Amino acid sequence: MTNDDLQKIRVAAADKEDVEFELDRAELVLKEAVAEAISHGEDIKVVAEVAELPLDDVVKLAAQETDPNPVLPF
Repeated sequence: MTNDDLQKIRVAAADKEDVEFELDRAELVLKEAVAEAISHGEDIKVVAEVAELPLDDVVKLAAQETDPNPVLPF
């Protein structure tokens, strides 16, 4: 294996990690937007449709938003 081969592997691994980070960030932004829409009184079914998420997932997000004692990370 040459140094060029190793460098290609390093770059590919870094690119993959970057894409995974962006996907995680996009998922968080979507969840925040869904929670905000629900807190503003938007219909959960409409939010689920627009967000392209299963209704059950949106209902769970809505329940998390209304939990008076949420478990927060350190």
